[in-house]
Amino acid sequence: MQEITTSDDILGKEAVDPDGTILGVVTKIHIGKDDKKVVGITIDMGFTKPDLYIGVDYIKQFGVDAILLSKVPSEKFKGLKVVTSEGKPVGKIKSVILGRTNVKEFVVSSNKVFGKNKTISLKQIKQIGDRIILKEGVGI
Repeated sequence: MQEITTSDDILGKEAVDPDGTILGVVTKIHIGKDDKKVVGITIDMGFTKPDLYIGVDYIKQFGVDAILLSKVPSEKFKGLKVVTSEGKPVGKIKSVILGRTNVKEFVVSSNKVFGKNKTISLKQIKQIGDRIILKEGVGI
């Protein structure tokens, strides 16, 4: 007999990216109308963030305790605050430029009213968490 997974095995489970970050809780399962196969899931990322759709190609495994993702979704970073190493606000992540498999660069919208968007590379970043902290001496 074929081993199956039910919606009860998926809904309400935490979704964890390859970095070990818990992105949120799975609230929906998306099924293709024609082939009736799972095409993705929706993750509730919390009160202040919008829901995140994850395509099936980002899902590594429907585990017993969590849903394990194979890639870090770029949407995870959008809206994060960017600050200098001294804590001075620089802007927010507007978009993410992807390489073949991972994040390559971030596009930061400036805090200045007439400021232009700036691009920062991973080499310029000291830490990524609830905000992005730039390395000492990196200014935008």
